[in-house]
Amino acid sequence: MDLSFPKKEHLCLKRRFDALLAQGKSFFIYPFRVIYLLKEQDQDSVPVQVAISVRKKQFKHAVTRNLIKRRFRESWRLHKSELHACLAKEGKSLYILMVYGANEVLPFSEIDIRMQQIMLRLQEVVTIENVQ
Repeated sequence: MDLSFPKKEHLCLKRRFDALLAQGKSFFIYPFRVIYLLKEQDQDSVPVQVAISVRKKQFKHAVTRNLIKRRFRESWRLHKSELHACLAKEGKSLYILMVYGANEVLPFSEIDIRMQQIMLRLQEVVTIENVQ
């Protein structure tokens, strides 16, 4: 079980980002709006690529925005293995954008609980989409 979050798992390519925003579906689990796009897995790609967004309008200081992103990345790193296993079994890949929507900085324990809920929801999405 790999508990790292390498660069190749970051959603960076503009065309993938644009495809995600144009064709993606979304749901909301406080404090995150999750936008996702399920694709067939390529030979050389990773199963999941993720981006996190914290609005500058809500949090003026970069220190605060970076704190939220660090907490998100740590929680993602700890819980991503179940989603990776589910995607590998189904032969799919997933692009995800998570937009932080709370007006205050939540503690790591709260973000971690919400991340577990998001992971379960994404696993349901992958299995349901594969059945259809």
